This record gives sequence, structure tokens and C-alpha cells, in this order.
Amino acid sequence: MSKRLLVIILILTGTISFGGEYADAFLETGVSARAQAMANTLGALDYGVTSFASNPAGLAYVRRNSIGLMYSSQFGLADHNYIGLALPFSEKSTGSISWVRFGVDDIPIRPDILRQVTDPAARRDSVVALQNYPFKTFNDLEDALFISFARFISKSVSLGWRYSRFTVEIPWGVNIKLIHKKLYNLEAYGIGIDIGGRICVIGEEVFEVSKMGKLSLGLALRDVTGTNVYWNTKRQDEIRLNPVLSVGFEQPLERYDIQLNVGMEKEYRYDDKIRYGLECIVKDRLNIRAGLNKSGLTTGLGLNFKVMNHNVHIDYSFLNHDLGTTHRIGGGIEL
Repeated sequence: MSKRLLVIILILTGTISFGGEYADAFLETGVSARAQAMANTLGALDYGVTSFASNPAGLAYVRRNSIGLMYSSQFGLADHNYIGLALPFSEKSTGSISWVRFGVDDIPIRPDILRQVTDPAARRDSVVALQNYPFKTFNDLEDALFISFARFISKSVSLGWRYSRFTVEIPWGVNIKLIHKKLYNLEAYGIGIDIGGRICVIGEEVFEVSKMGKLSLGLALRDVTGTNVYWNTKRQDEIRLNPVLSVGFEQPLERYDIQLNVGMEKEYRYDDKIRYGLECIVKDRLNIRAGLNKSGLTTGLGLNFKVMNHNVHIDYSFLNHDLGTTHRIGGGIEL
């Protein structure tokens, strides 16, 4: 069986038979090359325009108008695209709009020779004749539009006379997402809500350890009210609540002009293992990334630079899977 046919079967099976369980699976791999390179462990580490996908609280840190882009070819078959825009409303509030598309184009509609033709000779002749037959095709398309809002909150905390005061950051965010799915003559629409928050502290302030970096704990509740997807066949699927717990640690090594970021993440909708991600930022220019999830090792690179006083980053990631390899390229610019 060809890889193309196997992937198409998996898509059709997941869409038709298990829609309620996996109807938003195309949203679970993140929307950035950085996310894929770090095994999708950015729930407590993403501070940019793409953070709506992991934990919308991260949008609260966006201070300049930003654009994010991504393109990926899943196993050389399916196209996965993203474009987003984040706009700060004030020093503590940010909004964004994001579009995610996952599609498989030109899926051939093949006649069922095995059941329609019973005579072996006629079946053989039919198979030979089909080699040059212009098959009709259809597309599998999944879209999601996210409208997001995030708010930054900072508090000074004192635990008593034995402790120094320290600052706690408590950003929070919310997504409203519109889902559209189309498969041959089947079509569906749904609407859902995600909410997320973080608690962030500077380790040096809390634990009084010299030069200790930033610790973050994040919690995202995806499809917090349950997301109903309504098909034109009058079938209805429900995407269940998915709590996602994340931990992040950001440690600068000033002597070497390096920063190390470590992320861990656990989803609770499925029986998934903990994912791990590591990022090494050298001179705030070169990003070296790796991650570990149930599919194996993920890797990637990133470059940060300025163009006409605008911060620009370009990212690349590589994922090896039983179905094949996936390359993802993305980036963004602060306007």
C-alpha cells in the first residue's frame, strides 16, 4: 500500500469514524516551526503571536504589532498553513486574529473494482484500463479561525517577614475559534472556546539563588465548554475538554551570552506521555532546538535578526514519523 493511500485512509477514518475524538487534531501540533522543533512544549514559553495555539496567555507579552507565518508539508502530502496578526491594545492588553488551514488536495475517486467486477479476467482488464483513466478528485479541508484576547497582570507578593518581596506575573488569555471541515460532499462547522493562564516568577527573587532564571507554570483549557461540530448529514460531534499543563524554565548564562529554555507539557484528553523541549539561544541570534514526544525526536533551528529596525525571525523544524518526514518553516516580524 502506498504512503499516499495510507495517509488518505487515516484522514478519512479519523474524520468520519472518530470525528468527536479527533475533530481538532489538526490544531494540536502547534502553528510554528519552533513548536514542532521543541515537541510542542511551548505552553509556558511562547511570548509571541503564535502563543494562541499553545496557551493564549502568552499573547499578553506581545508589545508590538506582529505577524506570524508558517508552512509545512505533512509527510509530503498534506499542506499545513498558518497566518496570524497580533495587535497590542495597551501596555497590558493584546488581541490577535489567526487562521490555520490543513488540507489534502486531489484525492482520486477510484471505482470499487474488487466488488463491482467479479470475473478475474474482466477485473484484470479493468485494472489495466484504469492506469490511464482520468479520475475525478476531491479535497479534504480543515480550517480554523481564532479571535484571541490576552491581559497581563503583575503583583508584588510578600510571604512574611522571613522572605523578600517578589513579583508574580499572572497573564491570562482566551480564544474564540471557528472550525470548518469539508470532505467530498460532507461539510461541518463548529465553534469553541479556549482559556489559558500562567504564573511566572524570577527564581532569584523567590529562592534567593543568585542569577536563577524565570520559572513559569501554565494551564490551558482547550474546548473548555466542549466544542460541537455540526455536519450537513445532521451528525454532531463533540470535542471534549482538553486540559494541558505546562512548565517552563528560562536560564540566562550571561558569561557565555547564552540562554537555555526548558519546557515540559502534558495533555489530559488522551493518554499521552509528557513531552520535553530544549532551546539554546546563542547571542540572541541563533536558536538550536530539540524535543522528545511519543513519536520520537524533533529538531530545529532559528535565526533572529533586524531588517530596517524590525525584529525578524525565521525558523525551521524537522520531524521523523512512521508515515514519513515533515519539514516545517515559519517565522514572524514585529512591525
